[in-house]
Amino acid sequence: MDTTYIAIDANQRFDAVMPEIPTNSIINKTITGCGATYAEINAPRHSLIIEPNVPVIEGKMKKHPQMLGVFEGVTTEDIIDYLNANHNDGYLKIMTTPESFPKVRSAMIQTHTDMYGEWFLLFDECERTIQDAGYRGSITLPMDDFFRCKHKAMVSATPIIPSDPRFEQQGFTMKILRPTYDHKPKMLLIHTNDTVGWVRTLMGQVKGKGHPLCIFLNSTDTIYRMICTYKIEKRSKVFCSYESVKKLRKLDFSQAYASLEELAEINFFTSRFFSAVDIELPTTACVLIVTDLSFATHTVIDPTTEAVQIVGRFRNGVEDAAHIFNTNKEMPCKSREEITTRLEECETVYKQVLQIKASGAGCDTRAQALDGMEYKRFMNTDGTRNWFMWDNAYDDERIKQYYTDAKLMCEEYEKAFHTDYTEHIYPLSDCDRLQRTNPRLKMKDLFREIVRQLEILEQNRTWNEYYFLREEIQNQVPMMVDAYYALGAEEIERLNYNMGTISKQIQENESKQLLTSEKIRKEVHSRLKTGDKLPVCIVNRFMNNLITQFGIPYRKKVTAKLIGIYFEYREVRTNKQRFIELGKQII
Repeated sequence: MDTTYIAIDANQRFDAVMPEIPTNSIINKTITGCGATYAEINAPRHSLIIEPNVPVIEGKMKKHPQMLGVFEGVTTEDIIDYLNANHNDGYLKIMTTPESFPKVRSAMIQTHTDMYGEWFLLFDECERTIQDAGYRGSITLPMDDFFRCKHKAMVSATPIIPSDPRFEQQGFTMKILRPTYDHKPKMLLIHTNDTVGWVRTLMGQVKGKGHPLCIFLNSTDTIYRMICTYKIEKRSKVFCSYESVKKLRKLDFSQAYASLEELAEINFFTSRFFSAVDIELPTTACVLIVTDLSFATHTVIDPTTEAVQIVGRFRNGVEDAAHIFNTNKEMPCKSREEITTRLEECETVYKQVLQIKASGAGCDTRAQALDGMEYKRFMNTDGTRNWFMWDNAYDDERIKQYYTDAKLMCEEYEKAFHTDYTEHIYPLSDCDRLQRTNPRLKMKDLFREIVRQLEILEQNRTWNEYYFLREEIQNQVPMMVDAYYALGAEEIERLNYNMGTISKQIQENESKQLLTSEKIRKEVHSRLKTGDKLPVCIVNRFMNNLITQFGIPYRKKVTAKLIGIYFEYREVRTNKQRFIELGKQII
């Protein structure tokens, strides 16, 4: 693809260097927020702009009320009304999600609007067509129509060059804006095996400084777990998809939104808000990106696309930006060649099944076979290859590879940021935290794991996470923690991690502690003296009354031998009667 570089100066707007987006082009604007979408909204032509997510459209509609935003809830009839009402009233501007694009197409067909010949179709934040395709196949719904349009382009500050051959066939060119100044933002990279602890640490550092903390983490489950762990329910808001909003509200967390609202002290954002959304604040923001592979592998962030987009969301700038991440050197990653070989083999098998001639029940069998094949996701409905799904497979493995080694992460980040790097590896990790809530562990194995972790924790009492982790484990498995501090690791091991046996042993130990307390010793020594010679039955009765009087939970059979806690003694017999003769006091 032919490439042209265009210089852009500091504070210069997109339309100053490119008055009109040329057709059949992919625009790499390099700088987020320089006004490429704004330029198209104000361009003297009919424009259909495709945005990856609803919040982007909602934000643009507030600034450009003449534009029609199309997403869930906006009907084909609404679009028809807009096309008819504005037919002779200047240039029309429609902004839609990929999923709602079919409604726009239908409305244009019904109103005899020549979308393919007269409208300019712009696909904004175009890397999403590749990066989201794996879990959101509908994002490529407009692509066939895109290539049918005479006037069209893709734009992003972080584009990924697609492999679909239609780009070459239609003569697409690449236009890259090249800043004449140092445009790279700063990013602190924190490599750790304790992401939860480090997020808590940075929360403490930001608190009270007047800058909202914006945490970008693509896992609603992990976000909710963090909110509960840190006990920040009243200080937080979560911005996520409609489905995740419903999920969080079922968990009694009400501060969840699918659209951008006024920010709180601490704000969590999922991928719905990673790109294109303008976050306008009266002050700068503190940005924290979190990747926690132990809880959710889909929290990986691409340094040169997603991280750039995240930092670029804030129109008033960023006070500080950091990415906390862990790594997994054992994470399986495939090379581009391995992916190509695998997909080509799958495609061959898929097409062979597709070509099987069948009739009647045989057609149903063939259809079931095709539906059951994983490769179906990589094919279009017309039986052609879905190139965007292939690119998504390549891209996923490319990003995963960075998270096998912190050095690879640093190298990739340095392409787009000025970076500082720090590493903090601790005795207990995110994986250890995950083990404490592992539902597949049997009770005995969980107990053994808790004891192991507590032993490590006690060996590192000076660690600043000591009290936080001890409280966290205590809240998760209180009985096991109590048993550990009551008996110790060796005794629990001796009792074979049997909670019933351990509970009895703890009760026995507690009873013994009470029986040996100073208060009870004084009581016994005030009533019995060295040299006393008492019948065994009297000593039995004395000990029973003592235990009852002080409410001691003694579960074993009470015998005269318990007097040995307080006195040295010996048993003697006189005329066949058994006596206890008290010796020296035991203090």
